Amino acid sequence: MRTHLHLKKLIESLETQNQELRQLTQRNEDLENRVAERTAELKQALEKEKELNQLKSRFITMASHEFRTPLAIIASSSGILQKFSDRLNEERKQEHLQTIQHTIKHITQILDDVLMINRAEADKIELKLESADIIDFCHHLQAEIAASNNENTINFSVDLGEEIMDNSLIIQFDKKLVRQIITNLLNNAIKYSPNHDLVKFNLTKSDDNIVFKISDHGIGIPETDQVKLFESFHRASNVGNIAGTGLGLSIVKKCVDLHKGKISIDSQIGKGTTVTVTIPYLT
Repeated sequence: MRTHLHLKKLIESLETQNQELRQLTQRNEDLENRVAERTAELKQALEKEKELNQLKSRFITMASHEFRTPLAIIASSSGILQKFSDRLNEERKQEHLQTIQHTIKHITQILDDVLMINRAEADKIELKLESADIIDFCHHLQAEIAASNNENTINFSVDLGEEIMDNSLIIQFDKKLVRQIITNLLNNAIKYSPNHDLVKFNLTKSDDNIVFKISDHGIGIPETDQVKLFESFHRASNVGNIAGTGLGLSIVKKCVDLHKGKISIDSQIGKGTTVTVTIPYLT
């Protein structure tokens, strides 16, 4: 009887110890999981901080380059007007005033681009669809951009199928965002074609998608830079002294994403670049 009681107590003691061991093991596993989660969070935070530091560095580099020259131009022209106004004829005065206005517009555009990227990162841009003629919209943009660059280097073509009889297609799209997409891509194509070669701008339709294709025969994009094309303030390593903020393609990507579309880039050094943007639409 005594042996039986002793054995029973021993079994109960072992069960208690096993239960405590299981609880301890579970606590250890929970602790390991929390440590792993915390480690992952810290690693993610460090990566985010690293990205922010790189972004800050690229912004400072961009700002120092893109603001210094325009401000110097404004200072020069305004200084000439201030000191030598009595010696300048009316035509020369107007030239300096136009230079100042053009340069201020350039700086304002840079600031607008930075603000747009900031709003996009903070998810403060909403898609606002409205019905409009996409063909007419593209025609006007092509003429506007060609005029602003003082060049007639954009060849706009439309291939929307036989069902488009009156050369118009009314669809729903966000005019502001599509303007950003086309304007940035066409300006890039012109800017990075130093020989002023023809830029092709093609509008096609695929199922329920509108496809914009913009091709140039410019300097092209190095393969090592192509993976970073949509990062804010990133510029290709072969741009040399060509002015730019590194925001154009970032803005394009944000606008395409808001339309739930796709963008692809095919580029070769010295041969040019083709950008294809596909966005769904509603009639």
